[in-house]
Amino acid sequence: MLSILASMVPASAAPEPQRFSITYRLSFLDLPVGEAILAVDQAGGRYAYDLKAGLRGLAGVFFEGSGTASAVGERSRTGALTGTFRSESLYGRKPVQVSMILSGGRAHDESVEPPPTPTPDRIPVAPQDKVGVVDPLTMLAIPLGAAPLDAALCERRIPVFNGVARADIVLSRGVLVTVQEGPYRGPALDCRVRWVPVAGHRPTGSSVRRMAENDDIRVRFAPAPGGAMLLPLTISLATGWGQAGIEATQWGAPLKAGGRGAVKVHLPNAR
Repeated sequence: MLSILASMVPASAAPEPQRFSITYRLSFLDLPVGEAILAVDQAGGRYAYDLKAGLRGLAGVFFEGSGTASAVGERSRTGALTGTFRSESLYGRKPVQVSMILSGGRAHDESVEPPPTPTPDRIPVAPQDKVGVVDPLTMLAIPLGAAPLDAALCERRIPVFNGVARADIVLSRGVLVTVQEGPYRGPALDCRVRWVPVAGHRPTGSSVRRMAENDDIRVRFAPAPGGAMLLPLTISLATGWGQAGIEATQWGAPLKAGGRGAVKVHLPNAR
């Protein structure tokens, strides 16, 4: 889900630095199972995103570990250009580390430890699959700038590369709504989401098939502090076992100066 949590690309720079964090609650079957904190630091046309997340409670009984990801890049009038992306997580009690560099929207110098297990049915990632892409954190923001909130902002296709696999996040069916409860209150944009695998995946994998066939994913975006972009307020995802969700519980808490490292999550038994 965090790979969906992760959709869209920040555009024009705000005149003043923006440094804030958003806290999300992760739920399954309406039960809280974890927490994530996204720290945003934007100044002088550059941006830095840091995400730290983990599972707890019943989910922590079955999965252990923690997850972090960071992205740094530059913003222009036409969108965002990621410079570096890194992530670290535990999967099956084993650490997985990913890093890559992007230049002009082209990913290169990827490092994945340990590398994916070679299988004959895995679709190889071709050079063209790594061109014109964004990372899984930069895709979390959708450009807004001075434009009014419009349902047409949902009509977009975002190519995403995570260092291992390429997929497209397709937004459509935008609806304007008014949020009256929670940490953010005001106009928001509700979008349908489809996940379209392109390369680096195993098409016979059950999780890949379920995600590709899932027609019940919605993301609700709200204006971030400063108003230059939209960020996810809620995400809902139907699974074969029930409804999973991500919901903001805190919206726009200020960071300390240079405070990318000021946001930390410590969750025992987290994946």
